[in-house]
Amino acid sequence: MKRNQFGNIRKLASGRFQARYTDPITGKRRTAKAIDGSSLTFSSERLARIYLVNLESDLHRGLDPYAKPEIKSCTLIDVINDYLDPSSGLRLNGSPLRHSTLRNYQTYRDRFIDREIAGINLARMQVREITRIDVMKWHIALKDSCKDSQVEIKDRAHPARRWSRSQGLSQSIHGRISPELISAWVAAGAPEIKRYRTNKGGSDQVAKAYTFLRAVLNAALENGMIAQNPCRIKGAGASRHDERLTASPEQVAALADEVPARYKAAVLLALFTSARRSELFGLQRKHINALQNTITIEHQLSDYASDQSMFAPTKTPRKTPIVPIPKLLMDVLQNHLDQFTASDPDALVFTTSNGFPIYKGRMSWWVTAKRRLNLDHLHFHDLRHTGQTMAMEKGATAQDLKRRAGQSSDNAMRIYLHGNPKRDRVLADSLTDDVATVISMMASNG
Repeated sequence: MKRNQFGNIRKLASGRFQARYTDPITGKRRTAKAIDGSSLTFSSERLARIYLVNLESDLHRGLDPYAKPEIKSCTLIDVINDYLDPSSGLRLNGSPLRHSTLRNYQTYRDRFIDREIAGINLARMQVREITRIDVMKWHIALKDSCKDSQVEIKDRAHPARRWSRSQGLSQSIHGRISPELISAWVAAGAPEIKRYRTNKGGSDQVAKAYTFLRAVLNAALENGMIAQNPCRIKGAGASRHDERLTASPEQVAALADEVPARYKAAVLLALFTSARRSELFGLQRKHINALQNTITIEHQLSDYASDQSMFAPTKTPRKTPIVPIPKLLMDVLQNHLDQFTASDPDALVFTTSNGFPIYKGRMSWWVTAKRRLNLDHLHFHDLRHTGQTMAMEKGATAQDLKRRAGQSSDNAMRIYLHGNPKRDRVLADSLTDDVATVISMMASNG
């Protein structure tokens, strides 16, 4: 045991060091403890000495070293607004929020957190008074309110044309309806064929709102506003997506034929580059290298026309923004540039017929094409899924797929990989020799 001017230090059997001292007020022997009362040890004798020096200084100034810091009284909505404020100290150590992310967080706040549900409004409660039970009641009530619903798909197609599609009859998608088709439809009773889609009740949004709430309270915990985070519901932040369907080559070809000519190259690029929609529609003429058969994904198009800037950084920074494409696809893209893209190097490769950027609300051409082909279930983003699955079947490694799609984690990459029943048959047939070997061994042993 080594003596110090104030207190003493001893080395424990674990190899760590413990500081002890005599309380000058009570005269009792005390061992160094953390503010929460847990045992406090040090990795070196030097650190233990520094602790004792600082402790002696605090005691001489009349400070209680074990006093818990006073927590400022504030509501959860105050903490959330501070979290969203880029100038607030609550997130000064974090990276700035993207404009689209900020918009999503504001939606979670207004739609899910700052509302009366299950008899409570978490946003208006004192943040230090929110318990795990309060969070559980809030989360269960939100989950119970998420009900899927069936919504009729409205389109302007003639009832006879919709009927013929449901019967699998061959017909022209465009132009006048033939008299023969009208007669067949009338003979069948002139049925009104209705189609429906399932509107999700919002369970995925609830999971994201919970994740956002947990992040806000983690920031409050780090800043000493609360003693512990009440968001401790196992699996509540996990989004459970239905298996996304991939498109077949025949479906993609039909879609590329069905959309207006100025969007055909976009459909093919979305499939064979696995680029995100916003990355694809953010391409400029200067990003196309016809000599090297590559495109450069420098940024992405903002989500909405109301955004302050037309472009934003890509969702995940790409290690290699240059994406090679086949020569045949470059020929298609070059033909598109000649017909529909201005000669200015900064001109957008893909625009509407009026020359506007293709934001989220400007894709009626895609919606119309897939409805005419009875592919309402297919999203433009599913072309990215399909492209990644095709690349995997061609032998691409996990690292190849992550680099190709601009993904930062293996989990993100796995979301885009889908099994293929045809591939299952190929794999099964490849085991034929092994099955024969085992069976022959069984026969010889019998």
